Amino acid sequence: MTRHQRPGNEAAPSWRERRVTRWLAFLAYALVVSGTAAVFWHEVRGKSWDDSLSFALTVTLSAIGGRLMAAHILRKAGRGDG
Repeated sequence: MTRHQRPGNEAAPSWRERRVTRWLAFLAYALVVSGTAAVFWHEVRGKSWDDSLSFALTVTLSAIGGRLMAAHILRKAGRGDG
């Protein structure tokens, strides 16, 4: 099986490389969401770091869970749905 070529005769990244890139992007997204939530809760609301980290975990799990559920629903939807 031949791989698709990109401009400049560079080979397209393999599925494994794309998978690693997606997981790194996912991890970066989770860290940004949780870090922003923790700092906001600590600085703006004046809560302790324990409360802030608990809040950050809740927000992160909600954000990631929502994205995963939406992706699952979109995959399951057929052409004639909706």
